[in-house]
Amino acid sequence: MARKYIRFNYFEVNLVPAEDAIRRDLNEDEDIPFQANVWDMSEFLDYLMVNRREISTTVDIGTEYSEVEKDSYHYDERRDLYSFQLSKLRETNIPSKKKFGEIKEDILLDQDEYIGEFNSIVFDNTYKALIMQSNLYGLSVAQTEHVLTQLRFKYLDRMGRTEEVPLVVKLNPIIDNSKVQKVIESDYFKKIRLKGSDFMMDAALDDDSLLTDARRLLHQSSGLNIDITISLGRTERTSSLNQEYVQSAIRRFEAIGESKPKMEVTALYDEEADVETINLIEPRMTVRVSVDVAPRQTVGHEYLYQTFLEIFDTQRYELRRVLVR
Repeated sequence: MARKYIRFNYFEVNLVPAEDAIRRDLNEDEDIPFQANVWDMSEFLDYLMVNRREISTTVDIGTEYSEVEKDSYHYDERRDLYSFQLSKLRETNIPSKKKFGEIKEDILLDQDEYIGEFNSIVFDNTYKALIMQSNLYGLSVAQTEHVLTQLRFKYLDRMGRTEEVPLVVKLNPIIDNSKVQKVIESDYFKKIRLKGSDFMMDAALDDDSLLTDARRLLHQSSGLNIDITISLGRTERTSSLNQEYVQSAIRRFEAIGESKPKMEVTALYDEEADVETINLIEPRMTVRVSVDVAPRQTVGHEYLYQTFLEIFDTQRYELRRVLVR
């Protein structure tokens, strides 16, 4: 069997006035405040589970579709966790079948058939956190927000409820600042990226570090913005940038007050870990699980969920630490 590593990302589930969400999306580079309320999804998910055969969960997401897998709903009473699986269905870019030494064979789909990709979702009802499987070919965060928003509208309509101000779902990454210290203690540093303006770089300290080097370069060139990436390229897994230099740059970055430049570090915590990129301003809470996948098989939702629980039972204390202030 092949070992596959799957990442889950943690989010706060908020309900935001649609107009505010649109305004924020159109001005991504600006920190536009808006009123947001935490969405308790339990009543909504209870309804979907009970009426899984009667309610259509199909949502149009542009050139593709999404829906909830009807047999994936589950509620863990002991842990107060809901879980389900969202599918992403496409009818374009269809792969082919191939045998050694023979001509490839197209995969022919009927009119009602699609190629499916899947994201497992867990909702922690105690802390109102949504944990989403990261899948390169599955739904993006924005698409998941759209799907949940449309499903919520369907639910409200069936319940005969209306909103004076329509609310949409926004998934805000849960930030875990303890990850900054963890990345400092990494064994291998693969890449460091610094991005900011001349105003931000003026906050850099006067010492021999990446920050002051970047500030000096920016001023000497009479530039306004800077974007520097230092990486190894293709090297052995245990190769690393100068550990002392990178650690010093991270510590100097942490010492800066407000208006920090953006700084990302790609690191390997140890030889067995997965390579991870940490945004030092917003270090996001994630967890990685490993599963054994037999050839010619896909990872089932129940198997993935049970594997996730093995780590989650420990990490839930970290989730409580971050959310319960």
